[in-house]
Amino acid sequence: MFELGISDDSITFYKLEHAFELDKLTIGEFTYFRKYLGMSDYLSNFQSWLKRPAVVLVVAVKDNTVLGWSMNEKWSSPASDGRPVYVLRGIEVSPKLARMGMGKKIFCFISGILVGHIITKPVNKVAKLFFESLDFAEPAHKGPVDLGNYPGYLILEESRKQSVVCEGITANEDNVKACRLKLFPKETVSNSLIDVKIEPEVLDSAESPGHVTTRISGEQPPLDLESPVDFEGKFLGEQKMMSPCKCGNFLVNKYMVTGKRSGTAFICTNCGVERYFLPMKKK
Repeated sequence: MFELGISDDSITFYKLEHAFELDKLTIGEFTYFRKYLGMSDYLSNFQSWLKRPAVVLVVAVKDNTVLGWSMNEKWSSPASDGRPVYVLRGIEVSPKLARMGMGKKIFCFISGILVGHIITKPVNKVAKLFFESLDFAEPAHKGPVDLGNYPGYLILEESRKQSVVCEGITANEDNVKACRLKLFPKETVSNSLIDVKIEPEVLDSAESPGHVTTRISGEQPPLDLESPVDFEGKFLGEQKMMSPCKCGNFLVNKYMVTGKRSGTAFICTNCGVERYFLPMKKK
């Protein structure tokens, strides 16, 4: 599995690779696909999908429980411009996370790892409004994907993907790029695949008084991944990550740090490298 990133509320996003990876996870409470589409056994469906090479399954996980998911499948024919086409066949979040932006966060990672165009057929007006908020639109008459025989479908053309701005997540850009390269080895990977919201931030007094710069929300100073990182923050305990550090270790120490960079730092217990930094929410 690829660990793609983490949200401000400690939900981690993964692109699953194999059915056995689900053995580590518990499927959370889901109702919509169960109630309206007859999907009674989510685990079996996930396992079945992961055996199909054309499927891309991204899940949102907290405390080893799947709280959100999206299934996407490569269409049999490319677009008229030669680019791949993916069908977003399903996206769902746990009812307790409904209307909190979790579906959009999941889709941000989908958009980041898939190249080409994405199409989907909303099942109702609420779903249509959701996809339109992600810049999906009615297909153009002479657009790159001929959906004339597929009424009700919307399309997010590749050129409009950058308009999808994500808030409240910190992407693991190295893993996102590695995931995309595995899916599309011939594609050129840009510097940033996840478009995180940029907000103005006033620098410390060491800078010119009143000087304002822009910084990606959640962005941290670059780390020397060959050297351990020292922290003087409050020790919060150990945690086992879903994926290993580059040194192969799964365990991290968690520290609450304050100052110029306030939040929770996740430090590998073996090599001392910072795995993640979860910024403290601004009040």
